[in-house]
Amino acid sequence: MGALESNAFKRRGRPAGNETLIAMVSDAGSEEVVNNVVLDQSIATAHVARGTLDHAIELMKTVKEQPRHLIVDVSDLAMPISELMRLAEVVDPSVGVVVVGERNDVGLYRSLLQIGVQDYLVKPLTVELVRRAIASNDPRTPARLGKAISFVGARGGVGVTTIATALAQHLANETRRRVAYVDLDLYGGAAASMLGVASQNGLIELLQNTQRLDQQLINQALAAHGDRLFVLASELPYNNDFVLRPGALTELVAILKRHFHYVILDLPQRAGALVEQAFDESAMIHVVADHSVYSTREAARLCHFAQGRSVDPAIVVLLNAARPPVEGRVNEADFVSALARGSVHSFPHEPGTLALAENLGRANADPKRSAFARSIISLASAITGSEAPAPTSTRWYARLLPKRRAS
Repeated sequence: MGALESNAFKRRGRPAGNETLIAMVSDAGSEEVVNNVVLDQSIATAHVARGTLDHAIELMKTVKEQPRHLIVDVSDLAMPISELMRLAEVVDPSVGVVVVGERNDVGLYRSLLQIGVQDYLVKPLTVELVRRAIASNDPRTPARLGKAISFVGARGGVGVTTIATALAQHLANETRRRVAYVDLDLYGGAAASMLGVASQNGLIELLQNTQRLDQQLINQALAAHGDRLFVLASELPYNNDFVLRPGALTELVAILKRHFHYVILDLPQRAGALVEQAFDESAMIHVVADHSVYSTREAARLCHFAQGRSVDPAIVVLLNAARPPVEGRVNEADFVSALARGSVHSFPHEPGTLALAENLGRANADPKRSAFARSIISLASAITGSEAPAPTSTRWYARLLPKRRAS
């Protein structure tokens, strides 16, 4: 079998880091079947070995690039659904995960599909079963994608970036999601400063090159805030009249959704091509308002505008007490009544916490002492699908890969 056989079976040690397929199975028979699929399909770069789900997780932590296909074995696990939460932490949404097991259980199969697993195969494996499973994640078919979430203010100074950066840090640090934060103020938004990273001009570079983006160019443009949160920002000169190419933001967000569980879009304005493209790519749109008549009116207009999108996004209004509460401001009950919407999340006036967040990057305050932090947790729970915050060790469903929205 020559060079192909030599390349395909060079899999006993560590992977090279650019594998198309990685498989970690628990028995020799399954290993042989997957090896035969690799040969039959002429998969030039693959890593097939025997091991447990723990071994697969450790392996995925070390790979330089995520594979297209990942096969894992849960035969020895009593609670495979809850154990797979740890795998979700280290696997990008673009990876097609195939689970192998010994239980011929329809309920288990349905549960695995609901949490984002591509397929479930019952042993003994056959070459045809494995071939079909990985073929369903062919690049020509729709991939499982992350979600884009837009934040837009009903007026200036209502705390859009403060809320969005706090949410991004919570999703990245507490629920261990991979998050891309895109600050769309092209002339120097506050997100990079609040997160303590260099803004560079990565966002502009990607928007100008969406038709030839690759993983290396994206990685160079992203500014890392820890191992789960990455920022795209720019600081164009004020006299630079940048013209956004039609469809550029749409293309960029579509690419980011392949590699991140959540893409947070921080919008500095309420109208224009940039806002329309962001709204059209978003699964959720958050309209941030304060306790003023003008903000209430503009929030209603924005909700109406967002509802007119063909993608039918979920629209959530965030009522933020960005200014000290004084007599004459619109109270929450009147605000909710004016908007005639039930999905309104309230944020308290908490200047001390917000000052630390803006100037020292301390967005994740102690929820026991901070009402603002509790509001962020509540918002994150609504986004991830968790009804209420729970200890990280038990909230497995908050770790699972988000399912692709129906088109």
